[in-house]
Amino acid sequence: MAKHRKPLVGRIALAAFLLLAALGIVTFMPSVSAESHSHSSATGYFGLDDDGLPVVDRHGIMLVFDGDIAPETVSVSTFEVSLNDGSFAEVIETRVEGRYVFLRLKNELDSDATPIIGIAEGEEVEDLAGNSTNKQKLGFVQIKDGIAPRLTMTLSGGSGLGTGDEGPNRLTNDTIVIRITSDEPLQGAPRVVVVCDDLSWVEREGSREIERDIDDFVANRNGPFARRPQEPSGTTYTCGYDTDGDGHDDPFELTEDIANSRPGEVWEYTWRNPSGALSELKDGSLAVVAYARDRARYERFGETVSNWAAATSEFGLDTQFVHSSSSNVVKIHPPGGSVIRDERPFILLRFPTETTVTLKSVTLDGQQVVEEFETVRHNEFVFWPLSMNQGDHEVDVEATDAASNTIQFDFAFSTTQRGDFVLPLVAGWNAVSVPADPIDPEIENVFTDPAIEAVISWNPYDPEEPWAVSIRDVDAWEPWRDGRGVTEIQAGTGYWIKSAKFIEQPIALSSSSLNQGRRGLESDDYDGGCESRPGWFFLGVTDVDGDQTQNHFGKPLKNRNVVISVRDYFGERLKRAYTWDPIEWEYHKLEKNEVVKIGQGIWYYGGSTALCP
Repeated sequence: MAKHRKPLVGRIALAAFLLLAALGIVTFMPSVSAESHSHSSATGYFGLDDDGLPVVDRHGIMLVFDGDIAPETVSVSTFEVSLNDGSFAEVIETRVEGRYVFLRLKNELDSDATPIIGIAEGEEVEDLAGNSTNKQKLGFVQIKDGIAPRLTMTLSGGSGLGTGDEGPNRLTNDTIVIRITSDEPLQGAPRVVVVCDDLSWVEREGSREIERDIDDFVANRNGPFARRPQEPSGTTYTCGYDTDGDGHDDPFELTEDIANSRPGEVWEYTWRNPSGALSELKDGSLAVVAYARDRARYERFGETVSNWAAATSEFGLDTQFVHSSSSNVVKIHPPGGSVIRDERPFILLRFPTETTVTLKSVTLDGQQVVEEFETVRHNEFVFWPLSMNQGDHEVDVEATDAASNTIQFDFAFSTTQRGDFVLPLVAGWNAVSVPADPIDPEIENVFTDPAIEAVISWNPYDPEEPWAVSIRDVDAWEPWRDGRGVTEIQAGTGYWIKSAKFIEQPIALSSSSLNQGRRGLESDDYDGGCESRPGWFFLGVTDVDGDQTQNHFGKPLKNRNVVISVRDYFGERLKRAYTWDPIEWEYHKLEKNEVVKIGQGIWYYGGSTALCP
């Protein structure tokens, strides 16, 4: 049965031994029964793996005897373990593997622990031949330090903006400070290697080729080694770089440096990208590997080894503003050299999304306006001045990315009087629409030509009176027969217009309908529940970009210069769609691959996004 209290005599004897050892009166005899010539008893191991190698465990102690030990003679009370501070450790588990006896302690051992072990008073350990040893025969044995140091790494001093993963500890365009701490004294300063995250090399094992990566690089620097750990001689590393474009990865040369000592168990190293053709690192994710060895040594398989430990971290190297120094990487509005006819043009700057961009300065005609820009979405900024004089304008931009790389560019545009949208009407009935909301949407201010006699719209959400009809009465517009009339003209709605003759009706449109939806499918008049039934809608063609709102009647609808088809415009809910030919007086069925044209009024049969969002 396990004994939980150590006999007083044993405690006194052990304390006296420690005192004599401290005074140099007692020396530790080479342990005939606790060590062999091949293996030292060492801390940091518990049990053997399938290959017969001791398993690393910071709670464990490995005792090595000359011969196989009888497992039944070893329990948690068999040994007394005294730590470096004079306190006793509690053994909570034992394991016997031939001549190896493993003790697991309740608490983790310090990295530099060298505990003293003795057999407890009244306990005996026997080998398989029946030979026994006890406290008096064995004496006290000091266990060697077999635990690797714990290295901790922190990064700082980069050029990152200081937010999230783009902070100065994770991003730089020049240098970064690497700080390493250890929980025990080291044999020399840690070695520091900064490599690409995609580091690889090939090792040959017999006739097999094995590809290694950064994880193998780190693993090769952790554990017991008789000499400095490294890859096999002649190893050729690669980083996935192909500078000459020959289709083969360029060889990469490691650059290894020694960190500088600071007070305490602390070392620092300021990294700067090497300048050599084969050792210079490219922009991207880099890995920092620092490794160092313990001062202690012990015997392992007949050779003297020390435990090495490695610490890793990552940071990003970014030396170019989104990999370009020209304004080609930035989408701008108005386009450089363009002529704008908007009454109130906006300035839009859209940067690539790979990083985080900050506007440092934007001047419009020499006046600083950077504070007036609003962030629309990630790396997209817009400024909408209340007014802008007609004439030439110049915009100068300075921006930085997350690594503090700077880009500067300028562009110019001109503003002139805005042209109206012209709606051509034939004599008779016309099915038409406007691509953006009129600046003054009241019907009497939109349809000013006296030849226009009637305007009709269709609202399927009003089952009692879906038609809205307005008739011209001299210079006024009146609802037909006291019914619902058309009062305002808006984008997204189709209109039947009756003209007494062939005319061209100019309409001043707004260019601000950038987020305009197809209102015929999303009418505010609808207040019912969601239904999946399809229905008929009379819809207009809306210019979402706002760049086809002048003399563009009959032109294909485009979104950022991409022609929009019927399928694109109506989506999957489309069943059928028709336009009206006012010359032939007949409907034309729109095929799904046909283009939608500015100014069309379209009869659409299909599901409603308002009915079923």
